[in-house]
Amino acid sequence: MLSRLIKRILIIACCLLVGVGVVFVRWYVKGNLIENSVYYAIHIEHAKGTHPDFAMVIDNMNTIKQPKVDKVVYRPESGKEGAFSGRVYIYNEAYSVDGKTPELYMGYGDDDDAYIYIDNRGIRYEFDKAFKLRRAYDDDSDDEIDKHTIDEKAISDELYKYFGFLIKANDKKPRINLQWLFNKKYYKRFN
Repeated sequence: MLSRLIKRILIIACCLLVGVGVVFVRWYVKGNLIENSVYYAIHIEHAKGTHPDFAMVIDNMNTIKQPKVDKVVYRPESGKEGAFSGRVYIYNEAYSVDGKTPELYMGYGDDDDAYIYIDNRGIRYEFDKAFKLRRAYDDDSDDEIDKHTIDEKAISDELYKYFGFLIKANDKKPRINLQWLFNKKYYKRFN
């Protein structure tokens, strides 16, 4: 009778340990992919003209490092739990010209959610989910700018100049590298 009781206790204990282990692994993997998303995005193979690193910065603003940089403002309600659900606002006042401040945020484009970058000349650039340029507007005149006349390399350089510190702050190799899992999850999005 005692050996039956011990067997039952061992079986229950093993099941509990396996269950707790599965929950822990799933929690850890999810956290790892989010906290290290910028590092993984930098190292994922991606199509020309896409910027997975900026997409991950904005998508995971609540969990990545937000370094304190002079004249950079993070809106207090940034993030998915904020007052403007799903929106993240970052302003770099160090590069303001005539009251126009470079800003980067998740907003609403013409069709659906979009990543928005407004430069210090008042030009609004709209990017898709892969952070690939979709369209551009002059905010002062509300005129659409022909996408083919835009130097996408120059826009990319500006983005890295104004907001690249976020990518540098989060480009740290994780203790357990799950790049393969990140690639599996996001490959189609960025290619």
